[in-house]
Formats: sequence, C-alpha cells, structure tokens
Amino acid sequence: MTFTRTGIMRSAVALGGLMAAGALLVPATASAQPGVGGGLIETTCTFAQVDAAIHAEAPKLAEHLDSHPERKAKLQELLGLPVDQRQQRVQQWLDDHPNARTKIEEKRNSPEGQQKIDKLRGIANSCHNY
Repeated sequence: MTFTRTGIMRSAVALGGLMAAGALLVPATASAQPGVGGGLIETTCTFAQVDAAIHAEAPKLAEHLDSHPERKAKLQELLGLPVDQRQQRVQQWLDDHPNARTKIEEKRNSPEGQQKIDKLRGIANSCHNY
C-alpha cells in the first residue's frame, strides 16, 4: 500500500483528534499521569458496543463519525487495543503534541467541553447495555 504525504497527515490528524477526544474524558484532577485514563480510554466495551451507544445517545456524533470512515476506523483501532496500550498511545500522543494538552484543558473547562465530557462519559457508562 502506498501512502501519500496528505494521506499520512490526514491519518495523523484523525488519530490526534481521537486521542484528544479520549483525553477529554479524563477527570480534571491532578494525577501522576494527567491526561491519561478514564471514560472510553478505560472501557471494556467493544467497538461495536461503543458505536451502538454513540448512535443511540449522541446521534450528531454518530453522523459525524459515519461521514468520516477513516476517523471511525481509527476509533475502532484504538478500542481494539488493551486498556494499558490505549493509555500509552494517548500519553504518547500528548507527549508528542505538547500544545494539545493546553487546548484540551481549555476545552475541558468550557461549558461546551463539559457537555461533551458528560455525553462521552454517558456513552462509556452505558455501552455495556448495547
């Protein structure tokens, strides 16, 4: 398979976006590893369960993911990893993108960010029902 520079960048941006979204699920408490863990990062749900929960509980997010199959595939890949590897991948992404942590914190602390966090936590908490 041949990758173009644009294709690689799109994949990196998609994965970065998913990592940032995952990092938004982390409780805003101080810890030894800020930005890693919690919510969908630590779920034991399968991708199919998470996808079903997203469709049921966050139709706009489901529509967005469905219209970007490459991002959906990255989410499937991430959720296919064991929890410890997901945490490592998120931490590595945050380490590689130091400005992202600041942006994530800003979003986390906004009213819109809190709404997204609540919605994603709900999905993480209910995905076992699907």
